[in-house]
Amino acid sequence: MVAHGVFDSEALSVMQAALDEAWVALAPNRRTSETRERIAQAVVRLAMQWEREPADFGLGQRAKISLDVD
Repeated sequence: MVAHGVFDSEALSVMQAALDEAWVALAPNRRTSETRERIAQAVVRLAMQWEREPADFGLGQRAKISLDVD
C-alpha cells in the first residue's frame, strides 16, 4: 500500500473513508478544524502501519482513530 512514502489509490480510498467515518461519529460541537486535523494525522499514522499489518486496517483501526481524538 505504501511505496517510497506514497500511498496508492486503494490506501487513499480507505484512508478517506476512515476519516469520514470518524468525523461523522463526532458530536457536532467537536467538529473543529483542529479535530479534523488530529483525525487525519491518526489515519496517516495507522496507514503507515498498514504496510506491516495489512490484514486489519478496518473497523478496529477506525475505532483507534476515534480514540486518538479524545
